[in-house]
Amino acid sequence: MLSIAQSSFASAFLLRARARRVVILSSGETEPLLTLISENLSRRIELVRVIRPVENGREGHLSAALSPEALRRDRVWGIVVANGNHHSLPAGLLLECRLNGFQVFDESSFWEKESASIDIDGRDRRWLFSSNGFQYGWLEPIRKRLSDIILATAMLLLTFPLMLMIAVLIKLDSGGRVMYRQERVGLRGRIFTIYKFRSMHENAEAGGLPQWARVGDPRITRLGRFIRYTRIDELPQLLNVLRGDMSIIGPRPERPYFVEKLAAAIPLYSLRLSVKPGITGWAQVNASYEGSIEDTRVKLRYDLYYIKYRSFMLDLLILLRTLRVIIFQEGAR
Repeated sequence: MLSIAQSSFASAFLLRARARRVVILSSGETEPLLTLISENLSRRIELVRVIRPVENGREGHLSAALSPEALRRDRVWGIVVANGNHHSLPAGLLLECRLNGFQVFDESSFWEKESASIDIDGRDRRWLFSSNGFQYGWLEPIRKRLSDIILATAMLLLTFPLMLMIAVLIKLDSGGRVMYRQERVGLRGRIFTIYKFRSMHENAEAGGLPQWARVGDPRITRLGRFIRYTRIDELPQLLNVLRGDMSIIGPRPERPYFVEKLAAAIPLYSLRLSVKPGITGWAQVNASYEGSIEDTRVKLRYDLYYIKYRSFMLDLLILLRTLRVIIFQEGAR
C-alpha cells in the first residue's frame, strides 16, 4: 500500500524530472491508450513507437525492435502490452526485456499506475483480479473509523466560530433556513440525510426535477457562491461523519434520483456504494465537479481506484490535495 501511495503522489504532483519513454506492443486496438497518453500523460510519458507482433509479413523485425540494444538506444523506460491476442505476444522477448531492466506492463496496469485511475471503458477487466489492491486487513475499518472521529471532532472544534459566523451571514444575506438537508445514498445503498450550509435560494428546485449545479448557476446566492468556492458549505457534513453516515474520505455522496439514473447509464457505478461516501476523495481532488453523465464517468475511474487501493497513505495524500483544491478554489460551482 505504501508503494501505491508513493506512486500516486508522484503521479499527482508530477515529481519526475523528465518524461518516461515507452513503446506499445499490440496486436489489437490501441486508440484508447494513445488517447490517454496524448491527452492526460503527455507531461510524464513520451511514446516512442507502436510495435506489432507481425508486421508486413516480417517476423524478424520483432526481435530487433525489442532487443535491449535497440531499447537502450531509444532511451526506452518501459513496454506496454496493449489489448489484443496475448497468446501471440513474444513471452521470451518480454522476459528478456525485464531481465535487462525494462519495465513491462499490461494495459490496465499501466493505466492505473500512470493515471491513478481505473480504465472502466476498456475490455481488459484484469484490474479486478490483480494481485495489487483490494488488500484490507481486519484493522482497516477500525483505523478508518477512529481517524474519522478524531479528524471530525478536531475540525468541528477549530471551525465552530467560523460556522457560527457563516450561519449569521446566511440569515442576513438571504433569510430562510441556515442548514440545508437533503437525502443522499450511502454505504450499500442506505439513504441518509446530509447537512450543508444553504448556498442556494430557498426552494431552488421547487416544481422541477433535481438538477446538477453548473457554472454561473442562478440558484446560488451571493454568499453561497463564496462558501461553495471555499468549501465552507460542506463543514456541517462533519456531523454526518460523527454519526457514521459518511467518512472524511470517500466517493462523493449522490442523491437517490441521480444514483438510479447513473447506475443505469454507467457500468460499475454501483460499486461506489461499497464504501462510505466522503466529504473529500480521490475523485474530488483529481476531476472536475460532475455536471453530466460523462463527467461522472470520469470521476468513477478515480473512485474505483480509491476503492481498490485505499490506505492510510492514500488518505493522507488526499487530505494534502484537498488543501490545494481549497486554496486555489478548483472545481467548485
